[in-house]
Amino acid sequence: MEAFTKNLRARRERKGFSTAHMAASLKITEEQYHQLENGHTDPSVDTLKRLSDVLNSSVSDLISDRPVQQIVQDVPIGHFSPESLSEMDKDTYIKILENQLRTLLAEKKGA
Repeated sequence: MEAFTKNLRARRERKGFSTAHMAASLKITEEQYHQLENGHTDPSVDTLKRLSDVLNSSVSDLISDRPVQQIVQDVPIGHFSPESLSEMDKDTYIKILENQLRTLLAEKKGA
């Protein structure tokens, strides 16, 4: 998720937030935050939502180098399929789906 780490750092710096501020806002350790920002840990769906809230951004703007609307707009109507996406776009969608599945499984185990 190279786009995620680049976007996360850029948005944090643009806001003037320190890594300590981000960690405190997310209720994680600063080390855990560094793991996210350096790409050593993939964020959960919940973490992505909290990051988007703290940075006043959308989740798609955090994880993709192109807005999801632009990715979809670039595909002709009726031709949206895995083959119509670039490799980077496919990777982005796969990460989103993996995180959603992890969250659903965790919720089901907790129920």
